[in-house]
Amino acid sequence: MIKALQNISPLIKLSFILSLIILAVWVIPTMVSFYKNEKIYTQKADHLASLDHRVGVQPNAKPFHTEVFKTDAEEIFNQVNVTSTNNDAYEVTITMSSDKIGLFYPYLENLSLNYAVVVENKIAFEESNNSYTVKLIVKPY
Repeated sequence: MIKALQNISPLIKLSFILSLIILAVWVIPTMVSFYKNEKIYTQKADHLASLDHRVGVQPNAKPFHTEVFKTDAEEIFNQVNVTSTNNDAYEVTITMSSDKIGLFYPYLENLSLNYAVVVENKIAFEESNNSYTVKLIVKPY
């Protein structure tokens, strides 16, 4: 076997050594980086899928339409008003009795998963006579 290696030309030996160096310096680290990134991507995709399957969330977000949004919200809360503001945003005013305040937080948490909207700025709560009024601004995508 050693005699066979001695008969190989120096150019072939040099190219073989160069190939091993390239393999060790470039190909192997690139493969390791690829598999690490693939594992991170899979974990994040699974996390996003688990967020999408929370209780009460529909698989596809509906496009925002004021009347549909209002009728859906009125099934849960006492009164809902949606008014258009500047910059293609809408001010949503929700009035509910104090016993339904526990339903508001899951509703708000799933709002952008059920509708293609983002909740902007701060949310204002007002309490009066055993009822709450919540004002928030939503902006459709």
